[in-house]
Amino acid sequence: MSQLITPNAWPLIQLIACLVIAWQLAMYRRGGSPHRRGVAWLAWLLVVGCLMTAVKLLCGVRPPPGPLEALGCAALAVLLTGHRGDLAHTLRAMRDAARAVHRRVRR
Repeated sequence: MSQLITPNAWPLIQLIACLVIAWQLAMYRRGGSPHRRGVAWLAWLLVVGCLMTAVKLLCGVRPPPGPLEALGCAALAVLLTGHRGDLAHTLRAMRDAARAVHRRVRR
């Protein structure tokens, strides 16, 4: 807990982002979409990893994250929130964006 009181805000940003990621993935409801086993396993691993990171940050076990790690978690949290926790849709959107950038670079 002592790392969260420091003037450095990166641990707090990463903690909140990890909790948002875990919440969005845990509360996602598929509805009528097909079950994708690989995406389900990836979502489960993300939830476990984010919750482990949050516990380690709260206990002060791991060193404080840098800006790149904290902002990466925050970006994933924003993407998942925008897609209401649908990891498959988020991955497709990221793939399409990467392809569009690749096409523009090649020209």
